[in-house]
Amino acid sequence: MSNWSYRNAALILALPFIIYLVVFTLYPIVYSIILSFSKVGLLYNFAGMVGVENYILLFSNPFFLKTFINTLIFAFSVTAADIVFSILLALSIERIARGKSIFTTFLTSPLMLPAVVVAVVWEIIMDPFVGPLDYVLKLFHFPTIGWLADPHVMLLSLIIITIWQTTPFAFLLVLAGVQAIPPQLKEAAMVDGLSTSDMFTQVTLPLILPSVVVAVLMTLITAFRTFDVIFVIDSGGFNPSNALLVYYAYIYAFVPGYQGIAMASVVILAGISTILGILFIKAMGLESRLGLETKKKERHFRLRVSFPSFNIRPEISLALAYLILIFSATFAFFPIIWTLLTSMHYSGIVMSMLPHHPIQGLIKNFSMAISQGAPYLIVSLVVAPVVAALTIILAAPAAYSIARFKLGGTKLLAWALYLYTVPSMVYLVPIYTLITKLGLTNTWWALMLIYPIFTLPLSVWILTGFYNDVPKEIDESALIDGKSRIDAFFDIILPIIRPALAVAAFFAILSSYTEFMFALTLGRTPYLFNFPPTGSETATVFVASALVYGSGEVVNYGMLAAAGLLVSVPVILISAFLQKYIIKGLWVGGLKG
Repeated sequence: MSNWSYRNAALILALPFIIYLVVFTLYPIVYSIILSFSKVGLLYNFAGMVGVENYILLFSNPFFLKTFINTLIFAFSVTAADIVFSILLALSIERIARGKSIFTTFLTSPLMLPAVVVAVVWEIIMDPFVGPLDYVLKLFHFPTIGWLADPHVMLLSLIIITIWQTTPFAFLLVLAGVQAIPPQLKEAAMVDGLSTSDMFTQVTLPLILPSVVVAVLMTLITAFRTFDVIFVIDSGGFNPSNALLVYYAYIYAFVPGYQGIAMASVVILAGISTILGILFIKAMGLESRLGLETKKKERHFRLRVSFPSFNIRPEISLALAYLILIFSATFAFFPIIWTLLTSMHYSGIVMSMLPHHPIQGLIKNFSMAISQGAPYLIVSLVVAPVVAALTIILAAPAAYSIARFKLGGTKLLAWALYLYTVPSMVYLVPIYTLITKLGLTNTWWALMLIYPIFTLPLSVWILTGFYNDVPKEIDESALIDGKSRIDAFFDIILPIIRPALAVAAFFAILSSYTEFMFALTLGRTPYLFNFPPTGSETATVFVASALVYGSGEVVNYGMLAAAGLLVSVPVILISAFLQKYIIKGLWVGGLKG
């Protein structure tokens, strides 16, 4: 095949993906930057340049400075806690011989809940009247704490909730690094008589450091784009005590006269995500993933950590591992159990710690949740598979072009990976403006068109790794048989990687099903049971609205808990199916090199 035909095939396969990225990611990012230096008119129309005036106004706003400090405290506190807990949990799992899968299932259970449901779960846990936290404090004659009302505690509460939500993923990343340590190294260290502390500092920590670095960066990225939880626990209002940068930008983005300031804060947020994105891309090793390294690089960090040398007896270390795992598994799973118990209260208003008529209460509350939530669930259950199909259509040929033809070197894959780190808020205003001008607000088509922004980056990254596992001889045999490069891809390669396509599709379904910000902004009503369908509020909006838009009324906590669990059922099923694949897509060819 000539070089021209080779390059032509590569471009044809990747072109739809490239066009989509230019229109729906590059355009919004550039437009957001322009608006931050502009006077903003109706519907975010450009109304003239004002230079850095928006930034001056932004930094002179005391709410912004408070929010920015909150964001830094929040992000670094969550990250520090996540990493410490992740290392402890990974080492504890590796230490025990029995119960590894059971403990791992319990520890990762928070991953199965959408972020909006996480907020509802902890809203119930921290409620001063129905939650167990204040009940325990009263039991031991301690003063109660206004977890979600006291301005001095609200940020701490948000940190605790986010640690509970994000630690499981960081734990899985670190665990993958611990399990990749060759057993021979551990045996050699034991033969050399290394103490427990020396084994950790000289063998374990240097070898798991690449996965720890990725866990640090991914946790920071997640923390800086946190939105769903704070929106729900603040009931859609603005409280400077626990406001974060993403939420600040969202609230001001739709206040007339403040849009320019909002866009300036969006650009600052994009700048932070860009720094983290560059570090993340470097840590993931694109050259290694694409086979472009001229020689094998040492992927370990040279790290020396000095601790006093000490030994822990094997029976004591085993007991400590089980204690850590039991406590952590209880902390991870108890909020879910409490939410289930809350859904069993027949009256919906929790008057006692345990439900009196659990079966009747469960049936009643879930029936109410299904009847009220059906229009929202239908939207999510239809939109998510369609988005997954569009994602595969765009990502599968593009990833093949990147993996086989090295299209763009590492640049195209780096751009896709960078988009994974960009907060949704960076895209929101330009996309909202575009969808409004097209007359697509409150339609399913808007969500189907927009959600691949969030599903394509991870899908391309996953599929690129899987394509690299397919021997090149298969492509070459197809070419010898007279097939073109494009025919070889569709006829030979795609059937081979069907399991990988299923994994990418399920991740896309998971991402689009749990998305909240765009569903909240672009939707106006639930599905109206008409055709063509109108009403695009999703299942996550349904759960959030039970608290956010029910202020001033008595909250039916039984139905609220049932709604949260009901919305989580598809996520739980998908997560159970994907349990052994969750890290594979990120790990293979990336961290390991």
